[in-house]
Amino acid sequence: MLTKSLPNNSDLTSIKNDNNNTLLYYANIYFNIIVSGSSKATEIARKNDLSKFISFFIEYTGKDFIDNWTPSVTKHFLIFLQEKNYKPATINRALDSLRHFSKWLLKYRPLLAGSPFESVRNITQDSPLWNGLSSKQVMRLKMACEQRLNSCIRKNQDPLLEITIFSVLLATGLREAELVSLNLSHYHSRGFHHVKRKGNIFTKKVPIPDEPKKYLDQYILSQGITQPNQAIFSKNGVRLSTRAIRYICQRISAHASLTLPDEEKFHLSPHMLRHTFLKRIADKHGIHIAQKMSGNASISQIFRYTKPSQDEIDNISHNLNI
Repeated sequence: MLTKSLPNNSDLTSIKNDNNNTLLYYANIYFNIIVSGSSKATEIARKNDLSKFISFFIEYTGKDFIDNWTPSVTKHFLIFLQEKNYKPATINRALDSLRHFSKWLLKYRPLLAGSPFESVRNITQDSPLWNGLSSKQVMRLKMACEQRLNSCIRKNQDPLLEITIFSVLLATGLREAELVSLNLSHYHSRGFHHVKRKGNIFTKKVPIPDEPKKYLDQYILSQGITQPNQAIFSKNGVRLSTRAIRYICQRISAHASLTLPDEEKFHLSPHMLRHTFLKRIADKHGIHIAQKMSGNASISQIFRYTKPSQDEIDNISHNLNI
């Protein structure tokens, strides 16, 4: 329902004097000025959340009149999502998207009933499980990467790229979207510099330890990447997509799980490497250092990445001597 082109008179200085009173009009301005330019995943999520609400809003209030957006409408949208059996995390994400939009909106176009989020709270949900890797799983993945370096010799295989991506993600905690956005100009002085993170935040430097740096240097040399504006991670001259990074992780974990019994087999995602990295940093150096190295996770969000695994909790419980 949202459009990609800016409506007329969408300059921020003229919004307060605009006579357009539709929710869709302001949602488009918000999306194009505030959301556009974020990561692709953020754009898609915000667009879906806003479009879903606007469709609900028009159907349930009868027309697209912005002053019809009151706290009761927001609360009924929450009920609507629950009745559609959306997961709690999905519902809360939609509410967070709308809450961000409403705060921006109220700066330029106050609503008749005031804030549409008055007394509206996110729904409670079970604490998500830690989504990282055990030390045994990390060892098996490293072993699989090293084996693939010597065994994957077909033209369509690139084991050096696989071990480089795996090692860099594990050692930096970067998201896959942040990794594929890197050009050669970002890489110097033993790290990635001026890295664009989620939410249009930039990190001055992301250090790279010796082992992933070794693979990264070998990969760059093997690909003949010499121009500053060239993508570091590409195939046939085309920058890798986030989907390609996920496929690489799946191939590595499939190899690592090949000889394991069914109950020990596991699947690897790029985000699991981020969870593993941040927990290791928190365990060794503290939660505040992990929060700093995460890029942009708030101190409350960082606990989701660094919480103890169920195995750790079980081990502590079994060894309690009270």
